[in-house]
Amino acid sequence: MTFLEHIEELRAAVWRSVAIAVILIATAWFFSGRLLDALILYLLRGQKALALSPTEAFSARIEVALWTGGVVALPYVMFELWRFVAPGLKKTERHFAVPWMVASAVLLYLGIAFAIELLLPMIVRMLQSFATGQIEPRMSLLSLLHFSVKMAAGCGLLFQLPLVLCLLAWFGIVSPGVLARQWRHAVFFIALAAAVVTPGDGPSMLVLSAPLVLLYFVSLILAWAIWRSRWKDRHEPGWLG
Repeated sequence: MTFLEHIEELRAAVWRSVAIAVILIATAWFFSGRLLDALILYLLRGQKALALSPTEAFSARIEVALWTGGVVALPYVMFELWRFVAPGLKKTERHFAVPWMVASAVLLYLGIAFAIELLLPMIVRMLQSFATGQIEPRMSLLSLLHFSVKMAAGCGLLFQLPLVLCLLAWFGIVSPGVLARQWRHAVFFIALAAAVVTPGDGPSMLVLSAPLVLLYFVSLILAWAIWRSRWKDRHEPGWLG
């Protein structure tokens, strides 16, 4: 296949991905009002969010449609990416890439679900508890939505940790033995990342850090299996090395 044929194939893949994303975003628009109402009812427990400008409700529904359609379209975009790069990969790389892409999508959705189902309600209730007798905790619609998107996106990205560690082992960059011996540093950086994603209070940091630490140690087992299968001649002393 010539260079121009590769470019044409890439262009076709991009257009198919854009078309699917647009269709899903347009579909999500029809459900955006219900999704927005469900989010407000779930997080504010009976309170109503405030639309502080004439366009705020419309802008919020647009953002809900964009994020929902984009997240749902992501597996198809990854599939198109796979179709484009697969012919240039070795057989062993193709066997690794498919589970990696599936796991990436699953972990992303798990991270988003974790944020919405557990982390966000706890953080919102905790922040509202700081209101005094002369303060009525009310939230604007867009501020609540942006806060929720930040939490969900952050958790979705942080839940990719196992894939990062497995890739490091796959390419022989870092052995699982090194990762295991540096677990204290890993826990520290996990807590630091949790502080960036959350408001930085102790309870929400702990709730987010706990599954990430668990994922880290599960990842060590997976990284060890990958390391042993690909780098048998490179012995790394230490636990799981």
